[in-house]
Amino acid sequence: MATWVRCTTPDGSEVRVNVDHIAVVREYRKDRGGTGCEIIFAGGVPSAIIVKEDQEHVTGKMTS
Repeated sequence: MATWVRCTTPDGSEVRVNVDHIAVVREYRKDRGGTGCEIIFAGGVPSAIIVKEDQEHVTGKMTS
């Protein structure tokens, strides 16, 4: 069964991400005071997405 996490894009749109397809989650613009992260997918389209939530929000769902 797929595990989904709800995230928000920088423009305010809500997206749901299937964590089974995530290859990498990394901080995004932390050096500029950003709190979001970039989610890079293993394959398919889109290949990456920027979200407002931090890594803990996304990776916490992956380990549960």
